[in-house]
Amino acid sequence: MRWILLLIAGWTTLTVGLFLGSLSGTIAEQQFNVSGNIKLFVQGIVMSGLVVPTILYLYRHVYQLRGIKPKKPIYSWKSIYHFITGILLATVLASLGFIIASFQGWIIIEQWHAPNQWFTALLINMGIAILYEALPEELALRGMVYDVLRHRFVAWLAVLFQTLLFLSIPIAVNQVQAIVGLAPGNSINISYILVILCFGICLQLLRLWTRSIWTTMGFHLTYLEISRFAISQNGYDVPPMVTYHDSVLGLGGLFIVSMIIIGGIIVSLFILSLKRFIWKNSNSTHSSLS
Repeated sequence: MRWILLLIAGWTTLTVGLFLGSLSGTIAEQQFNVSGNIKLFVQGIVMSGLVVPTILYLYRHVYQLRGIKPKKPIYSWKSIYHFITGILLATVLASLGFIIASFQGWIIIEQWHAPNQWFTALLINMGIAILYEALPEELALRGMVYDVLRHRFVAWLAVLFQTLLFLSIPIAVNQVQAIVGLAPGNSINISYILVILCFGICLQLLRLWTRSIWTTMGFHLTYLEISRFAISQNGYDVPPMVTYHDSVLGLGGLFIVSMIIIGGIIVSLFILSLKRFIWKNSNSTHSSLS
């Protein structure tokens, strides 16, 4: 039953970290009159400060459970170049989404805004998103939790169970926040659930073919920033990257989000299938020669 204890420990670490991060932001706002980005940075520092060292400590027990420690762990700095892989893939898919939606007439682009209007806000938000979302979530879920599940289940079941645990975390945190009298962090509805489920599968598949959570961190971060500074027209007190309007309300944004997430799944499955095909062919050639 050791694997179950590790699974619970990983899930609990991320859930408690998310709740305490949110709580710390509320306390900082009420007690020290901070708001905006400072409040968000407080949340991110608390979140990563609790989750990252705890998960790295738990990973030692995961290696003991599996009986082997890889020469290059999935969080190894030697694979940090895959952070760019994730960024580029999400950017290309989002760009294709905008191009297709524009050609189909689903969105009408009105204006591209110069980087000096939004770039500083984007960089600040990236720092917050890494600390509060991309780093702790990827290390815990696509990293440790998946590795524990993979010890007991075949790959597709491990991916499925990891995704369900990914969905359960915001639901659990919302319930705890309601109990203690805090405003819920997310609005849990059907569209949110579908996005989270598909996003969780996409990110886990990215880790599988690159064997690095740096890829998932780069993809996760880029998805968040494109959603906030390009797809969303509300902005962060700055103009979005591009101003557009939908010919059918919500269709353009939905298509671009789908292009990023579903496109990421399709690309990952294609690469995984290709790698499996090459591996089988090389084994067959080797067997025939021997």
